[in-house]
Amino acid sequence: MAETFVELVEEWQTGALFVFATVIGGGVLGIVAASSFGPVAGLVGFVAGAVVVFAVISYLLYGR
Repeated sequence: MAETFVELVEEWQTGALFVFATVIGGGVLGIVAASSFGPVAGLVGFVAGAVVVFAVISYLLYGR
């Protein structure tokens, strides 16, 4: 938990980065998959893209 206001804002920004990046990454892959293979593939692509983006960002921020 954040001890200062600055730390609280930094944690909030990190959380927002995770949310927006996973939605955008999943959306891009979902659109590509849907346009190529159909709506079910689009849904699968969205979920897969979101998981991959989340894992990459987690690794870059916390894994090193």
